[in-house]
Amino acid sequence: MKKHKKNNLKFLILVGLLATSCISKENVDLIIHNGTIYTLNAYFDVDEAIAIKEGKILASGKNNQILNKYTSAKTIDLKGKYAYPGFIDAHCHLLSFGLQKQQVELSSCQSFEEVIELMKDFAEKSDNDWLIGNGWDQNKWPNKKWPTNKALNEAFPDHNVVINRVDGHALMANAKAIATSNINMDTTVFGGHIEIIEGKPTGIFVDNAMDLILNQIPEPNEELKKSALIEAQKNCFAKGLTTVDIAGLIKEDIELIDKLHKTDELEIKTYIMLSDNEENFQHYVFEKNAPYKSNKMTISSFKFFADGSLGSRGACLIKPYQDNKNTHGQLLQNIANYKSKLNTLKEYGFQACTHAIGDSANRIISHAYANALGGQNDLRWRIEHVQCISPEDIHVIKENNIIPSVQPTHATSDFSWAILRLGKERLNNCYRYFDLMNQNGLIALGTDFPVEKINPIHTFYAAVFRKNFQDKPLGGFQVNEALSRIEALKGMTIWAAIANFEENEKGTLEIDKCADITILNTDLLNCDEEKVLSTKVSYTIVDGEIVYEN
Repeated sequence: MKKHKKNNLKFLILVGLLATSCISKENVDLIIHNGTIYTLNAYFDVDEAIAIKEGKILASGKNNQILNKYTSAKTIDLKGKYAYPGFIDAHCHLLSFGLQKQQVELSSCQSFEEVIELMKDFAEKSDNDWLIGNGWDQNKWPNKKWPTNKALNEAFPDHNVVINRVDGHALMANAKAIATSNINMDTTVFGGHIEIIEGKPTGIFVDNAMDLILNQIPEPNEELKKSALIEAQKNCFAKGLTTVDIAGLIKEDIELIDKLHKTDELEIKTYIMLSDNEENFQHYVFEKNAPYKSNKMTISSFKFFADGSLGSRGACLIKPYQDNKNTHGQLLQNIANYKSKLNTLKEYGFQACTHAIGDSANRIISHAYANALGGQNDLRWRIEHVQCISPEDIHVIKENNIIPSVQPTHATSDFSWAILRLGKERLNNCYRYFDLMNQNGLIALGTDFPVEKINPIHTFYAAVFRKNFQDKPLGGFQVNEALSRIEALKGMTIWAAIANFEENEKGTLEIDKCADITILNTDLLNCDEEKVLSTKVSYTIVDGEIVYEN
């Protein structure tokens, strides 16, 4: 009898303990469980579940560890899917992408005739005096030759027409737009080129010369910019992006983004590179005297242009172009002024981010950085693109802790024609992502969208397999410069965060960091190559809030 009572007592105690355990579970905002969670922490822990509270990661571990300790009204059963730190695009143009959605998309055109037809279709639906198209690329056309504006003039005698090349470093304008811009045979510009053939402008404007035309186009109003940003955000979330580094913004546009952040209309996090202009220096450097940071925005860097693009032959090369011996490209900076600005940034604690494509541009910029930085440092100055760099100069990156910020899809977009610009020998010194990463043990990855597609999975695929999403070229392009899967993933997460001075808040899934998470149907680190191509985003989460679900 006593034994029976004792057993009953034990049973009651057990029941009480279980009840107490249930009651004492901590309430959290979101639990993610039943999946593979790549934390990317220092130990490369792989967990099964995460508890999120007040926008931060509270705990992670095995399913039973999290589910027995925490409870939530909101849960995500991953059903075996894969979670990663929220993807970061280390170099893009968010506002431009959104605005271009409201213009004519020309990237699919296989001939100049197709360009004309699409612009005609747009003109029929538009009552704007200026007709804008974006994304043409003569390298996709049968003869790969630059067009002239003769057909554009015939098709549009009464409209101002501007069509921007895919790289954003060249445009074509029709005769009406040239006349509206008051450009004549005597017009010259530093760091740019107006193409003249047989005494007449062809309509081609390269690099700084583009501003002669672009400055005449009426600025979109705030409402149009707002809708463009929100549309761009929607596209980013659908591709798993949680932070975007926006390269080159004016004060007015930064203030709009900040306002939209504060009203929660814009939830995507932004790392702003300020445009190189007097207003930005005056306001953000000399008046505020320090970088600016909010929960969703960081302003701590300036974007400079050293040169143009390889596709437009504006990239500044040491030797002439293989397919045009008359040009080396050109620098877009007065180097003395540029060096002075670098010294100012160092004094006030701002980061320099400089666009450099050609081997000459990368030589000049890397050595200018070295002169200002003076060796080892933690200022994290970046070179954006670092597309072609001489073996004689790459050591400067290591010696001065310069961060390379590259776009792997540039390599897989350019492979078919880059050899024409440079020849085989010089091409070997381009798109050197492994060598660049190896200098200081990190590399930041982005897309440069809208120049390339917005999808970070394309970035991963191009970085690892050195092929585009059409599986070309066969066997990969310069595969000796491929990154490993882990390196590519780090380049889109923790290394990009380091490049932004944000590694303490994002880039890995660790306790007290922001709950920025990208959930995919694919195990990027272990799946077959072909499986990467079919990867889909299941969820995008920013600060613990689901912003995209598929």
